[in-house]
Amino acid sequence: MADIEPNGFYKKGFVAGQLHRIQQWVELIVGTSGRLIDLLTKHDIELDDVMTLVLDEVDYMFRKGFRDQVMQIFRAPSQPQVLMYSATIPQEVEKMASSMMKDIVVVSIGKRNRPNAAVKQLAIWVESKQNKQKLFDILMSKQHFMPPVVVFVVPVLVATGILGRGVDLLGMRHIIVFDMPNLIKEYVHQIGRASKLGEEGRAFVFVNEENKNVFPESVEILRSSGAAIPRELANSRNTVGSFFETLLGKGSRAKGRKDSIGEG
Repeated sequence: MADIEPNGFYKKGFVAGQLHRIQQWVELIVGTSGRLIDLLTKHDIELDDVMTLVLDEVDYMFRKGFRDQVMQIFRAPSQPQVLMYSATIPQEVEKMASSMMKDIVVVSIGKRNRPNAAVKQLAIWVESKQNKQKLFDILMSKQHFMPPVVVFVVPVLVATGILGRGVDLLGMRHIIVFDMPNLIKEYVHQIGRASKLGEEGRAFVFVNEENKNVFPESVEILRSSGAAIPRELANSRNTVGSFFETLLGKGSRAKGRKDSIGEG
């Protein structure tokens, strides 16, 4: 790989220069879906000789509306080896892969759709008016502050959510999730920045009533990782209510199965 020079193809680059490079034969293309499709459709570029197609963070691309673009790029090479990567693979992506590829091999490192086991999670219940002070307390603490640290905040203060995916932050061992994402899978990606190659890391996550839509999944993630669950989070009506709804749902399905067996 040291002798291979990557060629970037993205929207803000000059089309003429990118087109010239790809026509001169390149060994490695790194590009955004939009620019690659522009080259394929507007400039009659073919990818027949491409042997390996890598789709990174494929679930994120699907969720952001790039499914059609991904499928168009997928069909461009003749018979490539396809590699898909993500810490969170939904059923939609699995079904797509099964319908379009053969001899699929699944490689899982750790538990699927779960946080990196090497990252110790510390959930802290912090009211919105106090979260900035809590952040400063952690950053000023000799016990907890071990730079470098990435803080995920909305809107941007220290780092944005884009750092949660596809970026190698070498030497990063501490993450602070100041604003809990609306999707728990994004949280899984964010705290994963605290560990590389199995090295232990730590993730602080601030939670309060503003995050009630992800309370049930948050509790499940924390519990499965052996992390302590704040009392306010565990006792919240959003958490408890969802727990009982799940139990009632399982009970109804079990009763339905019993009734149908009895009728036979």
